[in-house]
Amino acid sequence: MTLRPVNEIQHPHRPRAIGYLRTDLSPYETHDTEAIRRLARQQHHTLVYIVRLGPDSVPDAIGHVLDIVRATDTATLIIPDLAHLENHPGRVCDTCDLMTVCPGQLWMKVGTNPHDAPHEPVWLPEVWHSEPDTRLRIAAAHRIMQTHLTCNPLDCPRKAAAFALLVETGKLVPAGRSHRERVVSRGLAYPPVGRTTFNTSLAMLQRLHTGLTQAQP
Repeated sequence: MTLRPVNEIQHPHRPRAIGYLRTDLSPYETHDTEAIRRLARQQHHTLVYIVRLGPDSVPDAIGHVLDIVRATDTATLIIPDLAHLENHPGRVCDTCDLMTVCPGQLWMKVGTNPHDAPHEPVWLPEVWHSEPDTRLRIAAAHRIMQTHLTCNPLDCPRKAAAFALLVETGKLVPAGRSHRERVVSRGLAYPPVGRTTFNTSLAMLQRLHTGLTQAQP
């Protein structure tokens, strides 16, 4: 008898998904794990398993994950961001669909739609990272900062709005140096930055800039 996830028994027609985390690129592993689970639920997928690998766990980490995808007849691979694939989604798209948590995008399997350009993402139909429709309350802004801990405000308008509000109200004082600068100054390695897509609106970017400028000593 083959065991199946409980939600697959309840929803047998949903497509399967596998999550993938590289432990060296996921300093907030618990947060990223929950984000993968949440995205699978939002996109009506059955999450079969989350693969966790270190940088030297296997000779070919992506190949290893794709072997699991094929063995489990999985339709979609879910990752926190493209850095987990060294910013190259093409290899995965030859095998299955690919979804990223931040930014929330979908790369469809090659050949799924012959009219689409290969390896071009589309935005996922959800509002997890979208700019709030109304001005946030301070408590909501704090909650967004916690749940979007690993998001880049340039890619995540929701975090940008929360960050700007907390700076404007004096609830958050930006660090004089970025986390990357602090890590590098200590001689430690820092995960490479994926390509920034600048999804935050110009008005929100200007609001961020104003708040950061006013916060300078």
